[in-house]
Amino acid sequence: MGTHYPGRFNRGTGRIGPCAEYGFYGGPHERDDHEWDSNGQALWAIGRYDRTAGSSAAFGAKLYTPYVIEGARWLRDNRDGNGLLHSGWSAEHLGERDKPHYWDDLWGLAGLYEAARLAERLGTPDVRELWAAFDDFKQATAASIRWVLAEQRRRGEWETYIPTGPGDVGRRDSTMIGAAAYFHPLRLHMGNKLGDDVDRAARWTLDTMYGRFVTGGFRHEAAWNAYGPYLTTQLAHAYLLAGDPARMDALLGWAVAASMARVDDRAVALGAWNEQHAFPVASGFTEVPHRHWYMGDIPHGWAAAEYLLLLRDVLFFEADEDRDPHLYIAPGVRPHWVPDGDAVTVEDAPTLFGAPFGYRLTHDAGARTVTVDVTRAPERVRYVYPCRFGSVRSASADGRELPVSGDDVHVPAGTRRVEVSYA
Repeated sequence: MGTHYPGRFNRGTGRIGPCAEYGFYGGPHERDDHEWDSNGQALWAIGRYDRTAGSSAAFGAKLYTPYVIEGARWLRDNRDGNGLLHSGWSAEHLGERDKPHYWDDLWGLAGLYEAARLAERLGTPDVRELWAAFDDFKQATAASIRWVLAEQRRRGEWETYIPTGPGDVGRRDSTMIGAAAYFHPLRLHMGNKLGDDVDRAARWTLDTMYGRFVTGGFRHEAAWNAYGPYLTTQLAHAYLLAGDPARMDALLGWAVAASMARVDDRAVALGAWNEQHAFPVASGFTEVPHRHWYMGDIPHGWAAAEYLLLLRDVLFFEADEDRDPHLYIAPGVRPHWVPDGDAVTVEDAPTLFGAPFGYRLTHDAGARTVTVDVTRAPERVRYVYPCRFGSVRSASADGRELPVSGDDVHVPAGTRRVEVSYA
């Protein structure tokens, strides 16, 4: 609740808390109601859950009017002269409240995309209106990012990175972690939504962050002067979706270790994450910062959620659900996760296709083969198995040989068994 007000809560007046007197809850952060990311987040969540629940649940249909359509129109109509969302403090770890942040714009774009797709699924008369709103916002966001990248080049920057917002040209600090949302959870890189050049810049931003701010975990020195456990797993998730499972695995390994911190050589079996993991605690007090540092809330629900979401997508994730629907099978399962004779099993997992998915992956190290048995699958959804054990030599689907080109094995929809031989 932020700052507490003794005696103000549940006073028997029929109202709760300081709202009656003050019009807000808590301190200055709670007073700032400019949560510019919130409409996009709500639209995105409604659309994604509607996909997962399936058409029979009619989840999106029940919320479409007034919530989805009016929320989308609010995003269309409440932007600045450059077509972006306004300054605010939607995510206080990304910079100052008197500046705009791409985090908000990315959420707005993802929300409008899901709103337009929901309108298509429902057959409403608003489809063209919503796609026009998405396209206008998309063009404004892409143009702003391109301008920022060009201006940084003009100023002599050789590294490619998208800073926290257009008001922070050349700000090469850890607030750029907001750009990880481009990949996770928003997946704006799928379907070439903003253009190849913006996709590429977002991908290279991950590498700039990894090179400058990762020492095991993500060091958020700009805002917290501490490691960010949930920021570390968010960056790991972005790397998974961007096709770099090795860096994903390294970041995930740090996050798991951080939940069982060691302080002065004593194990602290918390099994949970702080919002911030202070440098002194993370290093057994071998590192003592020169300024304030945090530990933050614990246990931290966002950190736990990011961990669970990452593990789910390590096992499988959906792609291009609106044009060429397919599933990546075990995209983040590393060789050391599945020793000889071991297996990975997924059972009846909900998917964005509205139907469950399941498989069992087994590894025969002696024969250098991986076998995937698909136990449940959505209809008309093909698969991609990115082999992480070695270079693919041959592959088959239900006994039929598949063409091999690289280590991503493309498998037709309806296949029940995939066998892959690797070098």
